[in-house]
Amino acid sequence: MPSEPIAQLRGVGPAIGARLQRLNIRTKLDLILHLPFRYEDRTKVTPLDKVSSGTEHYVQGRILSVDVVRSQRPSVYVAIGEHHRARLNMRLLHYSPRQLNQLEEGMWLRVYGLARLGRKGMEMIHPEYRAFTSDPGDPQPEYIPVYPATQGLTSARIGSLIRQALNEIAFLPHYQYQGLTLGDALRLLHEPDVSRGWDGLHEARKRVAFDELLAFLLLRHRRQIQRSTFSTLALDKHRELHEMCLRSLGFSLTTAQQRVTQEVLSDLSRAKPMLRLLQGDVGSGKTVIAALAIVRAAENSTQTAFMAPTELLAEQHYETLSQWLSPLGIQVGLLTGRMTAPARKVRQEAIVRGEDTVIVGTHALFQESTKFKSLGLAIIDEQHRFGVHQRMQLRDKGRLPHQLIMTATPIPRTLAMYLFADMDVSVIDELPPGRQSIETSVHSAQQREKVISAVGNLLASGQQAYWVCAAIDLRDPEDGDFRGTADVLEELRAKLPNVQIGHLHGRMKTEEKDRIMKGFRSADIQLLVATTVVEVGIDVPNATLMVVDDGDRFGLAQLHQLRGRVGRGTKKSFCMLLYDPPISEASRNRLNALKAHTDGFELAHLDLTLRGPGEVFGKKQSGTESFRIADLVMDAELLQETRSEGEKLLEKNPEMASKIIDTWTPSESDYAAV
Repeated sequence: MPSEPIAQLRGVGPAIGARLQRLNIRTKLDLILHLPFRYEDRTKVTPLDKVSSGTEHYVQGRILSVDVVRSQRPSVYVAIGEHHRARLNMRLLHYSPRQLNQLEEGMWLRVYGLARLGRKGMEMIHPEYRAFTSDPGDPQPEYIPVYPATQGLTSARIGSLIRQALNEIAFLPHYQYQGLTLGDALRLLHEPDVSRGWDGLHEARKRVAFDELLAFLLLRHRRQIQRSTFSTLALDKHRELHEMCLRSLGFSLTTAQQRVTQEVLSDLSRAKPMLRLLQGDVGSGKTVIAALAIVRAAENSTQTAFMAPTELLAEQHYETLSQWLSPLGIQVGLLTGRMTAPARKVRQEAIVRGEDTVIVGTHALFQESTKFKSLGLAIIDEQHRFGVHQRMQLRDKGRLPHQLIMTATPIPRTLAMYLFADMDVSVIDELPPGRQSIETSVHSAQQREKVISAVGNLLASGQQAYWVCAAIDLRDPEDGDFRGTADVLEELRAKLPNVQIGHLHGRMKTEEKDRIMKGFRSADIQLLVATTVVEVGIDVPNATLMVVDDGDRFGLAQLHQLRGRVGRGTKKSFCMLLYDPPISEASRNRLNALKAHTDGFELAHLDLTLRGPGEVFGKKQSGTESFRIADLVMDAELLQETRSEGEKLLEKNPEMASKIIDTWTPSESDYAAV
């Protein structure tokens, strides 16, 4: 069966099994779904006089000579010729006496490899070859699959194991689409049919991608259907605290915030558990809507868990919510992993007694030791930082609490409809009034002194700035020559001696981070040199300049998030992106796109196109787990087809729909209903 472990295959012992696991291959099905990343074209032999350097070729000819060159780097040059009109050297750097004995003048070789111009003319170093005693004639045309490999496990070895397991495709669902079943498509990809050409391989890969996308969508529909059968506590409408909260905010809600608030509160009033995704660009005011949902939960004597991905963001939310909610008699607590054991125990006891109505925290919230008296609402901020199982662990701490999932990563609408098919989606598409536009500029390293001078001038006017780097320090020279915060801190202290500069990064102790952020908020620190820990949640209205060092190393979504840390007050704000030339065309396009666009949804679409969803959303986020085969950019045209086919299957053949889900997500059980 496809679900059987790979250890059942001939030749797979503990050592090979461990290497396969490095490729995320644990079952026979995993192996079958390990597709080639390219193919060697062996459909025709290239005449030796047509061989070009830098290109892979399939050639054959008679051995003219075998020369062993004994030097510091011994080599064997096997010259092959074609009727003496042209010749090519097969160069072996590693060889055995037995191998040499098999290579005799007059024999024929058929060789495949990368040609290059060497000291003795055109050569192939360690190509794949086969020897014949006489002219073998024209070869059988074929495409040879080349698989992603790992140390100690070659593509050829993986291919032989896949051929062993290929008979398992008989157990895959016999669902036909575009004339192929999943099994048909997989066989074509592993055993290519040359008569179908490259188009046949392309169609087969699309068919496999379609099946994976279809399973993903069907699973979300299954979850949605299952969720509709569940019941939870309806959080009834109470107006008193709601109105008090609105009055205490000190500002009026935008039209978009009012609309989304109504959508959320309407969900909470039902006995069906809410699962709503709240999308809003940086600075759009998602936290206000979360606060109003918390008030509704508190009015119904239930607790709210507010989960943030970092301690810094959790602390920021704790301070904001305390300021808004404490005057209403709603107690807010903070629980993070770095709290001392006694402090954490005190907080957990307050939670289980119900003294803390709102508990803001990080991963510590869903640990087994954290128990709630009556959890009615779970809010997850920056949802892409958490896996689905983590979110479900939090859900399981209550009686199916309502869930509000928030993200500041704008996602194109068509993609959101697919990725979050099991959720209701709300979008805040309007920024609060008074928000200043941010002027973005791009600067090469040659302009670094001018940028530092501009920072100094801005700080002299009483405003504040961030200077963000990709890392704390450069630990591995192979990562490239980029600047870390430690180096930049030293540089800026030397060049801006009268400026109070702070240093903030993720490896600091909580107390030290608190001290630095308190100093920055109070303007005792004028310039904050930091890693991307400031990417989300930091709100200092007097900070009007964001400098990003090595900006070409960041994606558009992250750059947009960083830029969103400024422009939060009434003063004109700026974002300066530094880079060290030369940079790639793709990196230059990203920097120019950020300069040209301020709309997060437009940038999200560009980022998706330039880098792909795995980079944009993160590799392991709820709703956008990495696909094995499918690519949400390359296969975008399949999304509408999967929706159409998925609806038909659910209506007419739900049994087949379940088989397709089980093929791609065999472990989906405990968390099938989110």
